[in-house]
Amino acid sequence: KRRIARLLQRFNKTLETMPDAIVVMDGKKKIEWMNAAAKSLLGISRKHNGMKIGQVIQDKRFEEFLDNDDLLMSLEMSSPVNNLVELEINLARYDEGQFLLTAHDISEVKKVESIRREFLANVSHELRTPLTVISGYLEMLENEELPDAVKAGISASNRQAQRMQHLVSDLLMLSKIELHSDNAPVEDIVNIPLMLAGLQSDSIRLSDTANHRIELQCDRRLGMRGSEAELSSEFGNMIFNAVLHTPESTKIVIRWQQTASSLEFSVKDNGPGIEAKHLAHLTERFYRVDKARSRERGGTGLGLSIVRHVVQRHLGEVKIVSEVGKGTTFSCEFPLEKAEELQID
Repeated sequence: KRRIARLLQRFNKTLETMPDAIVVMDGKKKIEWMNAAAKSLLGISRKHNGMKIGQVIQDKRFEEFLDNDDLLMSLEMSSPVNNLVELEINLARYDEGQFLLTAHDISEVKKVESIRREFLANVSHELRTPLTVISGYLEMLENEELPDAVKAGISASNRQAQRMQHLVSDLLMLSKIELHSDNAPVEDIVNIPLMLAGLQSDSIRLSDTANHRIELQCDRRLGMRGSEAELSSEFGNMIFNAVLHTPESTKIVIRWQQTASSLEFSVKDNGPGIEAKHLAHLTERFYRVDKARSRERGGTGLGLSIVRHVVQRHLGEVKIVSEVGKGTTFSCEFPLEKAEELQID
């Protein structure tokens, strides 16, 4: 008994000295035990024993988190004690009718992320002007009567300058989305069919001599509430990605429709397809299936990352289905409540 008592005492001391807040609750989410950090991070102390944790921490998002059956999810929120402290809260069922809630201080991580985003945004913005000037002079020199060797060098430089401009534009868009990730996107009524008609024309010009057959299947009455700039960037990246990464003369089908459960935008090609091992990583920043081929075609490695961020901000989901040798379908599904009926003249 003394040995067990010593073990329990040591266990309690270990939990008390942990920097993370720990709260033990019963099946009704009533507080049974907490460590010292629970008071400094969550404002929960011994006087709250027997109370429901939702009565102590009165926050709508926290209440929704408690009621969610998906215990694999975590919640990021400001500390109810100090709103300058950001917490990551997790809930786990560890015994029959008992829950363990933990809260970890992520203030420094969030601060570093914010600094990184601001740095990328500032650097990208500062690079834009000199790159525009350089590209302008290079384009002017390409039209001059110059020796072949010099002209070849200028053409190569111009291609790289344009590639850098595309990279800077994508970085600026990604930084802008990340900087405003905590804010809901604007809820303008966006004429998606008109937007897609313009993007189809742009993609035909991008295809140029590759002669892709780009087909648009679109519900002309179906609009959507959201940010026009962000949605245009998202849809454009998906379409141009298909043009850049599928062989010449292949067919690309752009589709915008309402299904029984969602608003669906998709881009389908009958290109070489993508191996299954790559699919989960495609929306990661700078991830490329074939790095050499992507660089050769001017890809920045940021397009699908922008797609993922925009879709998440519009409460949607990205899906990728691919079969090697048969083609790939990239699709985005948005909630039905974002649908808007458009008037057709």
